[in-house]
Amino acid sequence: MHQLVDITHAPEPSWAGWVGQRRVYPAANRNLQERIACEGLVLSQFWPDAPAIKKSFPLHNATMSGYGRATIVVEAGETSGARIQARVGVEHGRAVILNECVVRANAWARALQRRPGVYVVCGVDEVLDVVVALRPDLDDVLNGVLAIAG
Repeated sequence: MHQLVDITHAPEPSWAGWVGQRRVYPAANRNLQERIACEGLVLSQFWPDAPAIKKSFPLHNATMSGYGRATIVVEAGETSGARIQARVGVEHGRAVILNECVVRANAWARALQRRPGVYVVCGVDEVLDVVVALRPDLDDVLNGVLAIAG
């Protein structure tokens, strides 16, 4: 987990996505996961006692891309899990925001940048501009959910 992001936005959903919800991976994140569980929501697509195994990492990235409105990739390599999440995010019809350094350094990012819904940014201000531009879509979704909930 990226502690700064999770703490800054708590109570937000956190991902126990590599393992079941009764486990913590890495173990050093135990206190953070417990805090988020008390103040927000911890999600996992695995059975509660499922251990961390190598094949669960790509599944975790795919689930995060489907749950989130956008994926923001700040840094990533050619074999990074962020690569999987960005690719699947595009397949899910989600926005993907790539740091220009990621695009310069990775063939997968250069190929992905040509896809609809993919934004290449330089710096926090540009990330925020894209997120703000996506906001009307989020408002429409929220209003739809509220209308259904009655």
